[in-house]
Amino acid sequence: MPKLLQSLRVGMRAIRQSIVRVGRSVESALGDWLLNIRTRGALPLGRLRGLHGDAVDYDTVTHMAIRKVIRLVSPSAHDIVYDLGCGKGRVVCHFARYPARKIIGIEISEALCDIARANGRRLRHRRSPIEIIQSDAAHADVGGGTIYYFYNPFGQETLLDVLRNIVRTHDFAKQTVTIIYMNAVATSVFEQFPDFHIVWDYRRSNGQRVIIYRSR
Repeated sequence: MPKLLQSLRVGMRAIRQSIVRVGRSVESALGDWLLNIRTRGALPLGRLRGLHGDAVDYDTVTHMAIRKVIRLVSPSAHDIVYDLGCGKGRVVCHFARYPARKIIGIEISEALCDIARANGRRLRHRRSPIEIIQSDAAHADVGGGTIYYFYNPFGQETLLDVLRNIVRTHDFAKQTVTIIYMNAVATSVFEQFPDFHIVWDYRRSNGQRVIIYRSR
């Protein structure tokens, strides 16, 4: 009997996981269709790993999760938004449906940059200009931004370089900066930057942690 119960639990767990995968696939396809973009599917970077060799293969987050963080940060017409490791441009396209000064995607892969640009061109109801820049985030020019988005696109060393560049190019006494950190696995890096404090901290349904930081 114990073996039978264990087998049933394993079977139910597998069924639940399959249902979740199908649901996410449907959500991804429907969200892309509504925006008239094509951002589904992971894409390996191969040897293209950046200065510190810590770039992560392309993957994306659900449309629903993106819309939630955008509602939380409430972008305005004065904002310049950076998506570091923008991949195929799903997040860039969501932000571009709000009025902002500019939405900038930074991506190390030329192939992904081409896809992101194509998605930006075909996006329905775009309200903000989009720029996609091919660059290693470790030494990219990220000056002037007011909102920065990361979906765990690289490791701690590159994250450290990016945060240093943000701090170096901003006068926090005159400008508020917001950082959205999805799948927040390297939060210890932020402890080195007292200019930022946590304003939202929650878990997604898949267990990934989401932290939104804001300059003091």
